[in-house]
Amino acid sequence: MLQTKSRILVVDDYPALVTLTRHKLIQKGYEVITAQNGADALDLVRTEYPDLVISDVEMPVMDGYVLCSKIKNDSRLSQIPVILVTSMVSSEQLMRGIAAGADNYLTKPYDDETLFNKVEELLLNPIPSFAEREKINLTIEGKSYEVRADYTHLINLLISTYKNTLAQNQRLEKMQTQINAANQELELSKKEHEDLLQNVFPDKIAESLLAYGTVAPERYEDVTIMFTDFDQFSKVVPTLTPEQLIDSLSFYFDKFDSIADQHNLIKIKTIGDSYMCAGGLPERNESHPIDVVLTALKMQHFISKLSSHNGSVPYFPLRVGIHSGPAVVGVIGQRRFAYDIWGETVNLAARMEQMSENHGINISEQTYQRVKDFFECEERGEIEAKNIGKVPMYFVKRIKEDMSEDDEGLFPNRLFVRNYNVLARQQSQ
Repeated sequence: MLQTKSRILVVDDYPALVTLTRHKLIQKGYEVITAQNGADALDLVRTEYPDLVISDVEMPVMDGYVLCSKIKNDSRLSQIPVILVTSMVSSEQLMRGIAAGADNYLTKPYDDETLFNKVEELLLNPIPSFAEREKINLTIEGKSYEVRADYTHLINLLISTYKNTLAQNQRLEKMQTQINAANQELELSKKEHEDLLQNVFPDKIAESLLAYGTVAPERYEDVTIMFTDFDQFSKVVPTLTPEQLIDSLSFYFDKFDSIADQHNLIKIKTIGDSYMCAGGLPERNESHPIDVVLTALKMQHFISKLSSHNGSVPYFPLRVGIHSGPAVVGVIGQRRFAYDIWGETVNLAARMEQMSENHGINISEQTYQRVKDFFECEERGEIEAKNIGKVPMYFVKRIKEDMSEDDEGLFPNRLFVRNYNVLARQQSQ
């Protein structure tokens, strides 16, 4: 006899609640799939045929009432039980759910016992098809409703919801303890994958991957991308042991990561000795061209201090290229996720690096126009870029003298910060 785990679909647009509910149900022995809105959930119901659906009521794209109604009015799906989850059950909300065909309600916050009891009850007791239920006319608080429900189902649902609402008052008294316990349980359940994901991806991306296993691609109209590359690296590699090679790259790239983090940049990836990062994502902002150039100046300063260094890590001069423009950002892969960025902006930023010089920070015209009030730049004229043609380029030399805290032009002073904050305020307006 074919035996499989009961499959439950959990639908909510709040990733933390999806992850917590998913973990609890898996621990109870169920198979769990997830969705972040009603439209995605309906697609899954039509292809995966879950044994039960637990759906939040308030969601973007398609709410829980509409999702429930579409399930119950589809002859192939109508016998799939649906539990609706809501923060507060009024008589109007309750009747709307019953009219949509809901088989039970959960009122937030709910405890594990309540969740498991409702799930087990619906899985063990087959429900009648929605179309087969009688039409019943009800008047509640002066409002008339026509719903499909047999009287036993209706009474059980009303009693269950009433008990659930009364019990909520008692649960609120224990809320702090429950929240602490839930947070600890959530941390334990997520730790194995979360630590790795959050080291590799921005928090926003890691959270979506953890809850839903995917991230919707986004088009950004304005980001700034930086590429770096070490000169003579390929010639030195044959002289290094594997351990020395990895230690050397880690030494440099760990410092690059630290500097990028200081200026709100996201590392995209490393390819060999090339380092790629970007500003203006995943949270959009207006300051990203300045953030990227400041990062580049500090990276070059870090490298220059190593030129007289006689330690075990070899010294490599650094080339930097920067360009600003539109791009598409997303996560690819099913097992080995990669957060990446695509578009002509990426290609031109790579060309900026290729046409740079040792110790140089080469920027495009688009980036120059965004940073020229903050940094001293040297015009290079139009330079031929492979597969692109002639492109205006500039070398960034330093922070402008009247905006620099130090003689080398590496650290912003109060004037720089004030003008920088003006950009931030423009973004928030």
